[in-house]
Amino acid sequence: MKVFFSSFLGVIAGLFFIFFITIIAGVAIASSSSSKETEILEKSTLKINLDGVIEDRPDKANQLLAELIDQPTTLSLTEMLLSIEAASKDPKIEAIWLKMGLFEAGYASLQELRNALEKFQNEGKTIISSGKIYSQKAFYLASISDEKIIVPQGVMEISGLSSAPIYWKDAFDKLGVKAHLIRGNDNIYKSAGEPFIASKMSKANKEQTTARLSSLWSSIEKDIFESIPELSESKGWQNILNNQPLVQASDAINYGLMDHAIYPDSMKGFLKHVLSHKIKDDQIVGLSKYNKSLEKASGMNKIAVLIAEGNIVDGNGSGKGSVTDGGMGKAIKSIRKDKRIEAVILRINSPGGSALASDMIWNDISLLAEEKPVYVSMGNVAASGGYYIAAPCEKIYASPMTITGSIGVFGLLFSAEDLMHDKLGIKTQPVGTHPLSNLITIDNDLSESALSVLQNNVNKTYDRFKEVVSEGREIDIKKVDSLAKGHVYSGSDALEIGLVDEYGGLLDVIGEIQSNLDKPARLVFYPKQKDPIQEALEKIKVKTNNIFFSSKSKILKNIEEKIKVLEDLEGTQMRLLDYEF
Repeated sequence: MKVFFSSFLGVIAGLFFIFFITIIAGVAIASSSSSKETEILEKSTLKINLDGVIEDRPDKANQLLAELIDQPTTLSLTEMLLSIEAASKDPKIEAIWLKMGLFEAGYASLQELRNALEKFQNEGKTIISSGKIYSQKAFYLASISDEKIIVPQGVMEISGLSSAPIYWKDAFDKLGVKAHLIRGNDNIYKSAGEPFIASKMSKANKEQTTARLSSLWSSIEKDIFESIPELSESKGWQNILNNQPLVQASDAINYGLMDHAIYPDSMKGFLKHVLSHKIKDDQIVGLSKYNKSLEKASGMNKIAVLIAEGNIVDGNGSGKGSVTDGGMGKAIKSIRKDKRIEAVILRINSPGGSALASDMIWNDISLLAEEKPVYVSMGNVAASGGYYIAAPCEKIYASPMTITGSIGVFGLLFSAEDLMHDKLGIKTQPVGTHPLSNLITIDNDLSESALSVLQNNVNKTYDRFKEVVSEGREIDIKKVDSLAKGHVYSGSDALEIGLVDEYGGLLDVIGEIQSNLDKPARLVFYPKQKDPIQEALEKIKVKTNNIFFSSKSKILKNIEEKIKVLEDLEGTQMRLLDYEF
C-alpha cells in the first residue's frame, strides 16, 4: 500500500510538472508576440494595479509563478518608477489610473512613487485613484491624485503608526531556555536581540522608536497636507486618528479624504468625463504592456544599478530576501571589468545581517569606488550592515522616511541548561584539551570566561564599524561615537546629523549621474538574474507542495519568519529587526 501511494503521488507530481511546462511554454510564446500588441494609442491612460508586495527588484521567476496560479504578484518598484518617468514625457499618455488593491510596501518606496507621480502631474497630466478598501499606505499614495474614488460601501483605515515587537523571554523561561545577548560596549539602542532577554521594551529602545515613529508620521502628514491642504486644519482629520480609524465611504467624502463614490462598472464613464473624450479598451494600458513598449536605451555608455535587497548573509549566489557576500562580490567584479560602465548606483534596501559578510561586501565596494563613482540610493531601510556597505561611497541619497543608522554590533546565543538537564534529562559531557575548548555548549550556561571572549570580539567589530563610518563619511571618530550606540534614525534625522547627504530616490540619483555625463547612458542591473522561465521550472520541482498545499495564518507566517531570522543569526551581527510599521 505504501508503495502504491508513493507511486500514485509521484504520477500526480509528474502531471503537475508537465502541466506547468505547457503553461510556461505558452507564456513564453505569448511574450514573443508581435509589436502591434505593444503599440500605444494616442490619449491613452496608464493603469497601475497595486496588488501584492512591492520590492525594488523582484525575482522574475517568482513573478511568473504567481501569475500562473493567479496569486498577487511581486511588483517591481524600479519598473514602476521608470515607467511613470517615461509616461510623464510621453505625449500618448495623458493620465495614470492607480487601482488600489491590498499591497505591502515601505513608506520610503511609496514616497518615491509619489514623487514620480508628482512630476507626471506637473507635466499637466491627470492622476486618478480608485479602490474598494484603502489602507493607510494606499491613501498616502492616492492623496497625490487629482481624483480619488472609493466604492459606495468601501472603507478606509487611517490609524497612525505603531510598533509592536514580540517579546519571547517569558516563554523561554517557561521552556528552560536562556538567551545571551552580547552587544557593543555602549550599544544601548541596539535592540535587535532585546526581545529575547527582556519582557518589555527598554527605555532607550522606546525612546528611539517613539522618535522614529514621530519623524515618519510628520513626513507622511506633510506630504498628505501638501496634496490636500484643507486636511491640515481639519478637525475631522484628528477625529479620524483619535476616534474613527475605520472610515466609511460617505464619511471619507465628507471629511475630504475621497472625492467620489463610484462602482467599478462606472469607471469608464468617469474617465470619459474627466478626460473629455470617449475611452476605448485599448486606450487603457497596463504597466507590463507599457514597459514592453518603451524603446530600450542604446549606446555604449552604461550606468550600473547594483541591488542589495534583503538580509546580508554569508554565502554565494543570490536568493529571495538575501544579499550574499559571494553574490555581490561576483557582481562587483563584473562591473569593475566593464569599461563602458561610467558610474554605479548602489541601491540598498537591507536591515543588515552578518558582520563578516558586510565587511566582505564593504571591501568589494571600496575597491569599486576607487575605479568608478559609486552613489548610494537608500530604499525603505539601509541600517546596520546596510549602512556599513554604504560608507565608502561618494554620495548617499535617502528618503526622509528611510530607516538608517543603527551603527552597532551584537551577538546572540542560546543555552538550554534547565530544559535539557531538569526537564529532558539530557546532558553533554565536554572533554577538551584547553580551558576554552568547549566555549559554548547548548546544555550549559555561558561561563564568565566565555562571555569575556565573546564580548571582546563584539567590541572589536563595533570599533571597526565606527572606523569604517569615520573614514568613509569623513566624520571625526568622536562624532561617530556619539551617533553610534546602535541608534536607529529616520532619513530626515540622518540628513541633519550627516549620515546621508541629500534627499532623493532612485530616479534622482539616475538624473544626477546622467547630468554629469557627456552622453546619455543606459541602465544595466546587477546581480544578473537567470532566465525567468528556466528558473521557474527549477522552482516548480521543489515548491509544488508549498504552492498548492501550504496554508498558514499571517500570525504563524510572522512567527515562522522570526524563527528563520534566528537561524540566520550565526556569528557577530550588524542587523536591525522590527523596522516596519
